[in-house]
Amino acid sequence: MQLDTTERRIMESRGSRHTLMIRKVHRSDFGNYTCVADNQLGKTRKSVQLTGKPNPATFNSASRGSWKDSYNISWRVESLSPIEEYKLLFRRLPDSNSEDGHPQPLHHQSQRKFIPGRENKTYAAVGYSVGYGYGRQFIDRRTDWRDVILPASPSQSPGLQSMSYVIRGLESGQNYEAKVQARNKFGWSPISEAFTFQTTDTGQYKFIIDLENKT
Repeated sequence: MQLDTTERRIMESRGSRHTLMIRKVHRSDFGNYTCVADNQLGKTRKSVQLTGKPNPATFNSASRGSWKDSYNISWRVESLSPIEEYKLLFRRLPDSNSEDGHPQPLHHQSQRKFIPGRENKTYAAVGYSVGYGYGRQFIDRRTDWRDVILPASPSQSPGLQSMSYVIRGLESGQNYEAKVQARNKFGWSPISEAFTFQTTDTGQYKFIIDLENKT
């Protein structure tokens, strides 16, 4: 339907710039908005969707981790409503000669809840061989997508909200990729772009120095 100007919907035109401003956005305002322009040479249109769902997350952690078997991944999400939970998907990148995989849609993924104090143990599986005629195909389960549901911090305020999580049980010197979704009271955000990171393949040592006060 064509929109009319109201107390909450304000339309302005300044030269070739036309603006629609919606004040005090309600759930009933969500939907697709299309602007149509035409002249004697033809017609064109552009659409935008107004939704209360979070924007896609962006990762801000380093591409190379500090540990051989774990990685601290972090990201940010812009949402005008508090984030309630996150869904983190990750996998080891397949070798160049193996078949690439893709994450399944959200409703097909297992909904494992994150329990504080219980470490993430999803990466011990190695693989198995399947026979086909005279040959064998090796299926590497390490490159399967894994997911974990993470509750958001209750202290986060609306706007730009951040989150971090330590992925454990990884392999040293390997490349991984991750994607994330965020959910607020209006639903799940689009899945983020893939983020790649690498675990270190060098050992780490910790030094403890005891200092004594001497008089």
